[in-house]
Amino acid sequence: MIRSFTEFFLAIAFIFACPAFGQPLTIESTERAERARKLADLMARVSIHEAQVTQLLSKGPVPTTDFSLPEPPKKAIPVPVPPPPPVFIPVPDYPEASVGGSVKEVPAPPSFDDLVPDPGVIASDEASSGAEGNSSVEGEEDLEDAYAKLYDSDIPSRHTGYYFGPLIGFIFPSDVATREPNTLLGGYTKTNHKSDSGFLIGLQAGKDFGKIRVEGEYTYNGFDASGGLKASVHNFFSRLILEKELGDRIDLRTGLGMGFGFVNLQKVKEYTGMGFAYDFLLGCAYRIGENWGLQIDYRYSLTSANDEYDRLKSHAWLFSASVDL
Repeated sequence: MIRSFTEFFLAIAFIFACPAFGQPLTIESTERAERARKLADLMARVSIHEAQVTQLLSKGPVPTTDFSLPEPPKKAIPVPVPPPPPVFIPVPDYPEASVGGSVKEVPAPPSFDDLVPDPGVIASDEASSGAEGNSSVEGEEDLEDAYAKLYDSDIPSRHTGYYFGPLIGFIFPSDVATREPNTLLGGYTKTNHKSDSGFLIGLQAGKDFGKIRVEGEYTYNGFDASGGLKASVHNFFSRLILEKELGDRIDLRTGLGMGFGFVNLQKVKEYTGMGFAYDFLLGCAYRIGENWGLQIDYRYSLTSANDEYDRLKSHAWLFSASVDL
């Protein structure tokens, strides 16, 4: 193969050289020398290339690469170790007590109860060291009486929270005046009626915050007047009450209520209307038990006038009960 390759390059060189020999003898000698130099350079490169090819072919075959993965290492299996044998502590032998020997009592360690002196023991010690005839039994009775006075108090504590209860009372209204439209002179013609005393019933519910009470109330007021007039008033009020303790059971209270009154005055015809109403309150409260008490109040109330009647004014004394929820 190398020989044929060399012959191939010689043939090419000969082909390029033939035109040079066929030139007329008039070509200058410098051009012939240049061609001879290029031919010699080409022959030198061919020789170098042949030497490199011969060196490559003389080497042995390229070794193949091993792509196999190594085996994973094997884990060592732990060998179970048996537990150590139990250690038995020998029980000491105590010498048996002789029949005539005495046993020494060891006092118990002090506890928390021993740090605080017992009032019963102190009372019994004082009673025994005092006048003759007193005993520890009397000291224990005094201690029981002291505990009873401390924890079993007869005075009910004040309860704060929600409550409700009924109320009832007597009202003393002022004179009532009805109005009739005057078609001749214009305006209204009033007719006065002398009022009699009446009654008041209702329900209340609210919340006690300690010194302040906020409650809502419904009351029905009924009374008669001269000329056969019958009056009935339905009041829906909200009220704010301030209280101050005067004793263990008694509280002084004052408050202001406001709302709406629905008035109905009936004689031959009906005089009805609705208007703004308010009242002032002054009274006292008495706690009977832990969960309920009684209140006695004085109220002065007013209801706004209407086209059919004048303003209504009344004084009232009422009693109410409040039951804690």
